[in-house]
Amino acid sequence: MSAPGASREGRLVSTMIDVMLAGMCDPARFRRGREYARQGAVDDLAIAAGIATANVQGSRAEPYSVTIRTVPPSAASLDPDKLTSLVPTRDEVSFDCDCPDWDSPCKHAIAAMVLLSERIAYEPALLSKWRAVEPAPAAPRATVGSRAGGATSKPEISAVHLDAEAHGALNAFLGSPVSFKMPVLGSAPAAPEMWDEPWSFILNDALTALARKAP
Repeated sequence: MSAPGASREGRLVSTMIDVMLAGMCDPARFRRGREYARQGAVDDLAIAAGIATANVQGSRAEPYSVTIRTVPPSAASLDPDKLTSLVPTRDEVSFDCDCPDWDSPCKHAIAAMVLLSERIAYEPALLSKWRAVEPAPAAPRATVGSRAGGATSKPEISAVHLDAEAHGALNAFLGSPVSFKMPVLGSAPAAPEMWDEPWSFILNDALTALARKAP
Protein backbone atom coordinates (compact mmCIF):
# COMPACT_ATOMS: atom_id res chain seq x y z
CA MET A 1 0.00 0.00 0.00
CA SER A 2 1.18 3.52 -0.73
CA ALA A 3 2.14 5.69 2.20
CA PRO A 4 1.87 9.39 1.30
CA GLY A 5 3.74 11.57 3.75
CA ALA A 6 5.90 8.75 5.08
CA SER A 7 9.67 9.13 5.20
CA ARG A 8 11.83 7.80 2.39
CA GLU A 9 13.35 5.17 4.68
CA GLY A 10 9.91 4.14 5.93
CA ARG A 11 8.56 3.71 2.41
CA LEU A 12 11.61 1.68 1.40
CA VAL A 13 11.28 -0.70 4.35
CA SER A 14 7.52 -1.02 3.78
CA THR A 15 8.06 -1.86 0.11
CA MET A 16 10.64 -4.51 1.02
CA ILE A 17 8.16 -6.10 3.44
CA ASP A 18 5.44 -6.09 0.76
CA VAL A 19 7.80 -7.75 -1.72
CA MET A 20 8.71 -10.41 0.85
CA LEU A 21 5.01 -11.01 1.55
CA ALA A 22 4.11 -11.24 -2.14
CA GLY A 23 6.72 -13.96 -2.56
CA MET A 24 4.99 -16.10 0.08
CA CYS A 25 1.62 -16.43 -1.67
CA ASP A 26 0.01 -16.54 -5.09
CA PRO A 27 -0.89 -13.21 -6.79
CA ALA A 28 -4.66 -13.66 -6.47
CA ARG A 29 -4.52 -14.26 -2.70
CA PHE A 30 -2.11 -11.37 -2.26
CA ARG A 31 -4.46 -9.00 -4.13
CA ARG A 32 -7.42 -10.20 -2.05
CA GLY A 33 -5.55 -9.59 1.18
CA ARG A 34 -4.59 -6.09 0.08
CA GLU A 35 -8.22 -5.38 -0.76
CA TYR A 36 -9.19 -6.44 2.77
CA ALA A 37 -6.62 -4.00 4.17
CA ARG A 38 -7.79 -1.16 1.89
CA GLN A 39 -11.41 -1.76 2.90
CA GLY A 40 -10.53 -1.32 6.58
CA ALA A 41 -11.14 -4.95 7.51
CA VAL A 42 -8.12 -5.01 9.85
CA ASP A 43 -8.70 -3.82 13.39
CA ASP A 44 -6.92 -3.83 16.75
CA LEU A 45 -3.42 -4.17 15.32
CA ALA A 46 -0.98 -4.61 18.21
CA ILE A 47 2.80 -4.85 17.87
CA ALA A 48 5.17 -6.31 20.45
CA ALA A 49 8.60 -7.93 20.46
CA GLY A 50 8.45 -10.87 18.08
CA ILE A 51 4.69 -10.79 17.57
CA ALA A 52 1.93 -8.75 15.95
CA THR A 53 -1.77 -9.49 16.39
CA ALA A 54 -4.91 -8.20 14.69
CA ASN A 55 -8.57 -8.92 14.10
CA VAL A 56 -9.63 -9.18 10.46
CA GLN A 57 -13.25 -9.05 9.35
CA GLY A 58 -13.98 -11.80 6.84
CA SER A 59 -17.12 -13.41 5.46
CA ARG A 60 -18.57 -14.28 8.87
CA ALA A 61 -19.95 -11.88 11.45
CA GLU A 62 -17.16 -12.47 13.96
CA PRO A 63 -13.67 -11.31 12.89
CA TYR A 64 -10.79 -13.74 12.57
CA SER A 65 -7.78 -13.55 14.90
CA VAL A 66 -4.43 -13.25 13.15
CA THR A 67 -0.99 -13.64 14.70
CA ILE A 68 2.24 -12.77 12.87
CA ARG A 69 5.42 -13.99 14.52
CA THR A 70 9.04 -13.21 13.75
CA VAL A 71 12.43 -13.95 15.28
CA PRO A 72 15.24 -11.51 16.05
CA PRO A 73 17.66 -11.03 13.14
CA SER A 74 20.98 -12.81 13.24
CA ALA A 75 24.03 -10.87 14.36
CA ALA A 76 25.63 -11.39 10.94
CA SER A 77 22.74 -9.74 9.05
CA LEU A 78 22.09 -6.93 11.53
CA ASP A 79 23.45 -3.47 10.80
CA PRO A 80 22.41 -0.95 13.50
CA ASP A 81 22.81 1.95 11.07
CA LYS A 82 20.54 0.43 8.39
CA LEU A 83 16.87 -0.13 9.11
CA THR A 84 16.61 -2.25 5.96
CA SER A 85 18.69 -4.95 7.67
CA LEU A 86 15.71 -5.53 9.99
CA VAL A 87 13.35 -6.53 7.18
CA PRO A 88 12.66 -10.23 7.80
CA THR A 89 13.10 -12.97 5.24
CA ARG A 90 10.39 -15.53 4.45
CA ASP A 91 11.99 -18.02 6.84
CA GLU A 92 11.80 -15.52 9.70
CA VAL A 93 8.04 -14.90 9.55
CA SER A 94 5.13 -17.25 10.36
CA PHE A 95 1.35 -16.70 10.30
CA ASP A 96 -1.55 -18.07 12.32
CA CYS A 97 -5.24 -17.44 11.65
CA ASP A 98 -8.33 -19.14 13.06
CA CYS A 99 -10.10 -19.08 9.68
CA PRO A 100 -10.84 -22.38 7.87
CA ASP A 101 -8.35 -21.57 5.08
CA TRP A 102 -5.36 -23.94 5.22
CA ASP A 103 -3.15 -21.71 3.07
CA SER A 104 -0.45 -19.83 4.95
CA PRO A 105 -0.53 -16.93 4.79
CA CYS A 106 -4.27 -16.72 4.20
CA LYS A 107 -5.91 -13.56 2.89
CA HIS A 108 -6.68 -12.44 6.46
CA ALA A 109 -3.04 -12.77 7.51
CA ILE A 110 -1.97 -10.97 4.34
CA ALA A 111 -4.32 -8.09 5.17
CA ALA A 112 -2.89 -7.82 8.69
CA MET A 113 0.67 -7.91 7.33
CA VAL A 114 -0.13 -5.22 4.77
CA LEU A 115 -1.45 -2.94 7.50
CA LEU A 116 1.59 -3.70 9.64
CA SER A 117 3.82 -2.75 6.71
CA GLU A 118 1.95 0.52 6.28
CA ARG A 119 2.25 1.33 9.99
CA ILE A 120 5.99 0.72 9.75
CA ALA A 121 6.19 3.11 6.77
CA TYR A 122 4.95 5.93 9.01
CA GLU A 123 6.69 4.72 12.19
CA PRO A 124 9.91 2.90 11.19
CA ALA A 125 10.76 2.33 14.88
CA LEU A 126 7.93 -0.23 14.98
CA LEU A 127 10.06 -2.54 12.86
CA SER A 128 12.76 -2.53 15.54
CA LYS A 129 10.10 -3.22 18.15
CA TRP A 130 8.62 -6.11 16.17
CA ARG A 131 12.05 -7.66 15.51
CA ALA A 132 12.98 -7.22 19.21
CA VAL A 133 15.95 -4.99 18.42
CA GLU A 134 16.84 -1.82 20.25
CA PRO A 135 16.70 1.10 17.78
CA ALA A 136 19.96 2.90 17.08
CA PRO A 137 20.26 6.16 19.06
CA ALA A 138 19.67 9.27 17.00
CA ALA A 139 22.76 11.33 16.28
CA PRO A 140 22.75 14.81 17.86
CA ARG A 141 21.80 17.51 15.42
CA ALA A 142 24.32 20.27 14.87
CA THR A 143 23.09 23.85 14.84
CA VAL A 144 24.59 26.83 13.08
CA GLY A 145 27.22 28.48 15.18
CA SER A 146 27.83 25.48 17.41
CA ARG A 147 29.64 22.16 17.43
CA ALA A 148 27.63 18.95 17.04
CA GLY A 149 26.52 17.72 20.41
CA GLY A 150 27.63 20.88 22.20
CA ALA A 151 25.53 23.58 23.72
CA THR A 152 24.92 26.67 21.62
CA SER A 153 26.29 29.91 23.01
CA LYS A 154 25.69 33.46 21.85
CA PRO A 155 28.43 36.05 22.16
CA GLU A 156 27.66 38.71 24.72
CA ILE A 157 27.72 42.25 23.30
CA SER A 158 28.05 45.01 25.87
CA ALA A 159 27.39 48.67 25.17
CA VAL A 160 30.46 50.95 24.97
CA HIS A 161 30.22 54.34 26.68
CA LEU A 162 32.85 56.99 25.84
CA ASP A 163 33.65 59.94 28.03
CA ALA A 164 34.54 63.39 26.68
CA GLU A 165 38.27 62.60 26.50
CA ALA A 166 37.67 59.38 24.57
CA HIS A 167 35.35 61.18 22.16
CA GLY A 168 38.04 63.76 21.51
CA ALA A 169 40.66 61.09 20.82
CA LEU A 170 38.28 59.28 18.46
CA ASN A 171 37.46 62.45 16.54
CA ALA A 172 41.17 63.27 16.24
CA PHE A 173 41.79 59.81 14.79
CA LEU A 174 38.89 59.96 12.32
CA GLY A 175 39.53 63.55 11.30
CA SER A 176 37.06 66.21 10.26
CA PRO A 177 34.22 65.40 7.90
CA VAL A 178 35.05 66.05 4.26
CA SER A 179 32.55 67.99 2.15
CA PHE A 180 32.65 68.16 -1.62
CA LYS A 181 30.46 69.06 -4.57
CA MET A 182 29.59 66.68 -7.32
CA PRO A 183 30.92 68.07 -10.61
CA VAL A 184 28.40 68.86 -13.31
CA LEU A 185 28.92 66.59 -16.28
CA GLY A 186 28.32 67.81 -19.78
CA SER A 187 26.12 65.99 -22.26
CA ALA A 188 27.67 63.17 -24.21
CA PRO A 189 28.82 64.01 -27.73
CA ALA A 190 26.47 63.11 -30.54
CA ALA A 191 27.11 59.98 -32.49
CA PRO A 192 29.08 60.54 -35.69
CA GLU A 193 27.05 60.62 -38.86
CA MET A 194 29.63 58.47 -40.65
CA TRP A 195 31.62 55.48 -39.52
CA ASP A 196 35.33 55.89 -38.91
CA GLU A 197 37.51 54.55 -41.68
CA PRO A 198 38.48 51.20 -40.01
CA TRP A 199 34.85 50.36 -39.28
CA SER A 200 33.86 51.28 -42.84
CA PHE A 201 36.24 48.69 -44.24
CA ILE A 202 34.95 46.03 -41.86
CA LEU A 203 31.30 46.73 -42.71
CA ASN A 204 32.01 46.76 -46.42
CA ASP A 205 33.78 43.39 -46.21
CA ALA A 206 30.89 41.90 -44.24
CA LEU A 207 28.28 43.19 -46.68
CA THR A 208 30.30 41.89 -49.63
CA ALA A 209 30.54 38.42 -48.05
CA LEU A 210 26.81 38.36 -47.40
CA ALA A 211 26.04 39.49 -50.94
CA ARG A 212 28.09 36.64 -52.37
CA LYS A 213 26.13 34.05 -50.38
CA ALA A 214 22.74 35.57 -51.24
CA PRO A 215 20.76 33.60 -53.91
